[in-house]
Amino acid sequence: MFEAMWHDITNQTGGNITAVTIPVMFGRSIEIPQSCSGVARFDFEYLCGRPVGAADYIAIARNYHTIFISDLPAMSMKIRDKARRFISLIDEMYNHHCRLICLATLPIDNLFQGTEEGPLFDLESFQFETEAEGSKLRRDVSAEGNIGAGPSTRGLVSMLSGQEEMFAFRRAISRLIEMQTPLYLERVQHVHSSALRQQQGMPVLAKQSTVSQSAPL
Repeated sequence: MFEAMWHDITNQTGGNITAVTIPVMFGRSIEIPQSCSGVARFDFEYLCGRPVGAADYIAIARNYHTIFISDLPAMSMKIRDKARRFISLIDEMYNHHCRLICLATLPIDNLFQGTEEGPLFDLESFQFETEAEGSKLRRDVSAEGNIGAGPSTRGLVSMLSGQEEMFAFRRAISRLIEMQTPLYLERVQHVHSSALRQQQGMPVLAKQSTVSQSAPL
């Protein structure tokens, strides 16, 4: 199903898939392995397993309205650096109203595995940010510092352990869930209307174990 979505969308945008390099800032750039008219494809390790930071994710979000990411693993404290980068990536995709299509080994509610003390999340207690203004879920993480991999990053990344890390994971899960809702997809359509007018109702997360189903989770 994930592959079918990729081929359908790239065919609608011309089908000319190439590797390109886009500018980031301060003379830096990042290579996009597969790019096609506002659509880009990566695997998890390429985006989150290397020293990639928020500036790179912002550049991607500004240049692409639809992002495909394959091979999302189960995330836990054991791979916290990769998980932090993934959280930063989700923040930028969300803030720039990008459409995200992921292929993961687990459904969203099990994507972050938790700690020895128990699971990180209680999905029944979630509220989307648009419905929870003023709550802890709405806390402006950028005021405390960006989530990134660089040693000089301040604020949250230096404090990200225990409860703070659990909060960041919860926030990412909440955003992933909201990014599947009609309201979010309508915002994507509005922001990128000219590029997306022929692409309607694409889901966000395709789970590997259910790729034969008619509608992914």
